[in-house]
Amino acid sequence: MKILLSAFAFAPNVGSEPGVGWRWAAELGKQHEVTVITDATRRPLVEAEGVQLPPNVHVVFFRPTWLRAMPLNSATAPLLYTLWQFGLLESARRLQREQRFDLAIHCTYGVFRHPSFLGYLGIPFVFGPVGGGEDAPLALKRSIHGRQKIKELLRSLLNKVALFDPFLWAAYARATLILTKTDDTRQALPWPFRRRAIVYPEIGIDAPAGIQPTARQPGEPLRVLFAGRLLGWKGAHLAIRAVAQAVAQGVPVEFTLLGKGPFEPELRKVAAEAGVQDSLRWVSQMPQQELFALYRTMHCFLFPSLHDSSGNVVLEAQANGLPVICLDIGGPATLVTAETAIVVATRNRNEAGVVQGLGNAIRKLADDEQCRMAMSKAAIEHVREKMSWDERANGVLPLVDKALGRDWRGTVKDL
Repeated sequence: MKILLSAFAFAPNVGSEPGVGWRWAAELGKQHEVTVITDATRRPLVEAEGVQLPPNVHVVFFRPTWLRAMPLNSATAPLLYTLWQFGLLESARRLQREQRFDLAIHCTYGVFRHPSFLGYLGIPFVFGPVGGGEDAPLALKRSIHGRQKIKELLRSLLNKVALFDPFLWAAYARATLILTKTDDTRQALPWPFRRRAIVYPEIGIDAPAGIQPTARQPGEPLRVLFAGRLLGWKGAHLAIRAVAQAVAQGVPVEFTLLGKGPFEPELRKVAAEAGVQDSLRWVSQMPQQELFALYRTMHCFLFPSLHDSSGNVVLEAQANGLPVICLDIGGPATLVTAETAIVVATRNRNEAGVVQGLGNAIRKLADDEQCRMAMSKAAIEHVREKMSWDERANGVLPLVDKALGRDWRGTVKDL
């Protein structure tokens, strides 16, 4: 089968959206012929010395002439990406006439607010997985201040305004299959499309072999890890307060906070006010292989993010045998099970109530080593059996079969 994969973000050997685009192409390419259309700025990364394209994967670098002067950075990315999508359709139609694709998939950026027009190619079209509709109640953002708070308010506003975008309605109306990373994003879609959208996490992991749960020895403190960018919505301030609560209740805890970002000064104030400086170890960053080794020295992973669409670190932690403590909002809750994680409820709770729930979860894992070890084993098995990259990318095709019927493959309309 010939697949056209739209991946504005696409690059090897990296995480986040570019890595997702690359891995979807690589996994689909194991069984199908894949053409990736990506932004022209990705060329240096894709064609760098030593980089080899995955088998059966071809790349087309695209940038409309009228957009070539616009640089790609964090400030310009949303506008540039939206304009790029508007310019893409004609080029995609030209490719379709030449290549006769059987299926089009929009992969990255995976944000529900931005339309993709590949549904106008006359072939089955998968829109997603998309995220970005995840959010937390204002009651859980009381401790986020300044620019971080303004960004949160603007993001929430943009999600609401997107519901009135006629281009977005047109894009979803043309989709054969709509995939969302979380149920939060499914509920954030324009209302006619919510019922037929399917929740489907977009990330996978290459689970390391031979991982065994790390037993906690008698008298040893519970080693707790947080890893992520230090932004207000990542919830590290809630994690610090939860550790402080557990320590105040007599639970022996060593807390490692790994990450860097603009919220770090505020987090250090929170740690000082909570009196947990002696229980907290700060690490700014480390290579992934060192991070994987660090996972294996820990006893649990604490990640109370307020609106992650996914959460690579949650998969990494489970793959390395760590039970997870997270909230019931956003992507992390879709990547765990009741056997691998303690998911703390947020409904009708303020920050203090959520912190109490997180603290109780820490205490439970500290008090019941048999339960913690069982969760650790279940985490390793869950990731290995259900969350591989092959499972993520190729699991989409049966969903298209179900939506259209199995006789669709190889039938292409003339444009």
